[in-house]
Amino acid sequence: MTMITPEQDIAESEELLSSLKSAISDLRREVENLKKQARSGEEINETAATKVIGKVTSIVGNCAKVETYLNECRNRQAGIARGGYALDLDKARVEIGCKLDRLRRCGGTRPVSE
Repeated sequence: MTMITPEQDIAESEELLSSLKSAISDLRREVENLKKQARSGEEINETAATKVIGKVTSIVGNCAKVETYLNECRNRQAGIARGGYALDLDKARVEIGCKLDRLRRCGGTRPVSE
């Protein structure tokens, strides 16, 4: 059985996000070319412009999804729950230990009813 660790999951998500950022840079160049054509008065191919806008919309949406997923992976790795809080298990262990010590001390002074 293959086990995917949080580190692998994060690394893959970061790689995907990096790839998407590169694609955004390429699209930005395409948009800049379209702007230059429009400013110079050249005729703009409507189909090409529509494709570029569609790609931009799609890639920006994918980036948002990957960033959200990456943040969730990092939060899971850090032990932070979906609500945005984390459990400090070491602190909880110490507090429980102290309470158990108090119960043991109290229990030794008089019998506990059943």
